[in-house]
Amino acid sequence: MRLIYLYPIALVFILSCGGSLNDEQRKQMREARELNSIKKVSDAEIMEAAFAYGRDIMGLVDSGLDMDSLEVSRKVDIRWLATGSTEGSEIERQVIDAYLTSMMLGTELADNVQRLGTDSLLYTKPVVVDLPEGVVEVKGTWNIHMSKKQVVLSIQKK
Repeated sequence: MRLIYLYPIALVFILSCGGSLNDEQRKQMREARELNSIKKVSDAEIMEAAFAYGRDIMGLVDSGLDMDSLEVSRKVDIRWLATGSTEGSEIERQVIDAYLTSMMLGTELADNVQRLGTDSLLYTKPVVVDLPEGVVEVKGTWNIHMSKKQVVLSIQKK
């Protein structure tokens, strides 16, 4: 007999605890749901976004923003590699050699994105100096190691 009284009390308790969210909390919930949703992104879109993400980061580096805080906030690794340096990874040295070869052939140097395994990318930007007599010298490259996840998330933010 006592259980009969328990059911209405439990029902009233459950219905009274409906809770409510304000507009800001609803917006945060929607944004979190969108970030966790699965979206199909093609390889071409990833490469295009990697160029945009790398250029955005390089713009911030050029403007004088602190690189350590930039690396933490964007979850990337930014490195400078001078021409002829033995530091850096093998791929970074190969990219700098490719820039030197392209320069000798008279090709205009531009930024580049390379795949590093299945889950990361390398954005490189050459730094060139125009010398007298029309000679161009490659001083080195800025290298930004970024994960595909960060690149895809940068697409979602647009």
